[in-house]
Amino acid sequence: MKPNKTIICTSLLLFGSLFHSCKKFYDVNTDPNNVIDVPVAQLLPSITVNVGYLGASDLFRYSGLMMQQFSGQTTNTSQTFKEYERYNINNSDVNNQWSSIFATLLADIAKIIPKAEKDGSPHYAGVAKILKAYVYQVTVDGWGDVPYSEASKFAENLYPKYDDDEAIYKDLIATLDAGIADVNAPASVFEPDKNTTIYPGVWSNVKTNWIKFANTLKLRIYLHYSQKDPAFASSQITALINSGAQFMTSNADNFQMKFLAESGRQNPITSIEGGQFRNAFFPNRTIVDMMNVKSDPRRPSYFVSFPYNSGNYKGASVLDNSSVAYSRLNTFLKGDASLNSIVINPDGTITDGSITWSGNSPTRLLTFSEYNFIRAEAALSLSAPGDAQTFFEAGIRSSMAESGVSAAAIDDYIAAYGTLTGTNAKKLEQIINEKYVANFGVLMEPWNDWRRTGFPAITPLPISVAVYDKIPRVLIYPLSERSSNPNTPVRNDMLQRVFWDTRP
Repeated sequence: MKPNKTIICTSLLLFGSLFHSCKKFYDVNTDPNNVIDVPVAQLLPSITVNVGYLGASDLFRYSGLMMQQFSGQTTNTSQTFKEYERYNINNSDVNNQWSSIFATLLADIAKIIPKAEKDGSPHYAGVAKILKAYVYQVTVDGWGDVPYSEASKFAENLYPKYDDDEAIYKDLIATLDAGIADVNAPASVFEPDKNTTIYPGVWSNVKTNWIKFANTLKLRIYLHYSQKDPAFASSQITALINSGAQFMTSNADNFQMKFLAESGRQNPITSIEGGQFRNAFFPNRTIVDMMNVKSDPRRPSYFVSFPYNSGNYKGASVLDNSSVAYSRLNTFLKGDASLNSIVINPDGTITDGSITWSGNSPTRLLTFSEYNFIRAEAALSLSAPGDAQTFFEAGIRSSMAESGVSAAAIDDYIAAYGTLTGTNAKKLEQIINEKYVANFGVLMEPWNDWRRTGFPAITPLPISVAVYDKIPRVLIYPLSERSSNPNTPVRNDMLQRVFWDTRP
């Protein structure tokens, strides 16, 4: 049996799900599922903390390992992440992730929206609706058909039906529109300002962040139609841009949750290498090699050099013999690094404890860099407004700036690799390849891009190693759901597809 993969945000940190104890991140100790009434000011931080943890959850690991951004290669007895890398994600593995999304996160959102509306606090309701759309977007992208119209009705409906994934997607746009309208309401009894771990601050200052994020999320949703219905994607993206909608304008607009350099409040990615799964989660050689070819200046932020202090970088793969002789994840995903007594082993690795990471890195859920790559692709492939080259370059620049790359190094990289060339197919490949690197650690989207476009052109693992000879296109439904809800569809493998995934 594989170990329980559950994130518990007190002194014990396991890895995988989003239980209510995560609310202790901001000392919110009331469980709204077990009380009659909870103020919206306590519900919202519960929701935003769990959205932040979703960004570093099993859903993050499934997609990142399948997309060869990460590797579970290890010499440990625990082979959990190695199994995920070889596409062995079964119906019991996803139990906790599914439960945390539906029984915790979406359940809290289902409580806060009517309560905020009743209390005369549309700004709270608007933020909750925007968060609902985000959570459902990534959930649909993972599983396809899921409970929606009858979900989170608690005792009123213990067996919710599964709604068509395309129908859910269309309703998410209406949900975002309703959220923006609420956020723009002229008055609200309570304001979702400091009572949130995402976009905290004075409401008059952060209100625009929520609107920018909601409109940028619409662009992401429409772009997912690019292969299934390019005419629809083109018309909707064009109309949204021409409407004067506000979008992200800098890295300060990133939709992310910042973690803290404190025990129990660290980014769970940091905890992975410091606990049960020590030496079992490395950068994959696919992304490392892509960056090595270009001497990408983001590498020192993304990875620890291997051998240590050599200036070289080596990624792992499940295809290798058992080893931990690779570059490690670094500050971009794990927070500030402290160099202790560095001990280099004969094989070039460093001993555990040579470097410690604070865990104060954010989980990045949708970034300004991604926005620019969306606009670049939409302009190139869907005749949407804007210049593909301009947005392509802006996407690279914003990603590198976020990684701490110097202005001079950014200019050098742009001069060498920042110009779209060749056919439109070649230009699209350039856009998605750069987006893949920029979205290192972003929940789900690299998998979504590959399913839509086929880029990056990664090689599936051979059947001698993997469960399938193809990269999976969807997740399996959880065993717990199959056992408790008779409406759960039958799904025996991960080769079926969500509605927008029509590429051969």
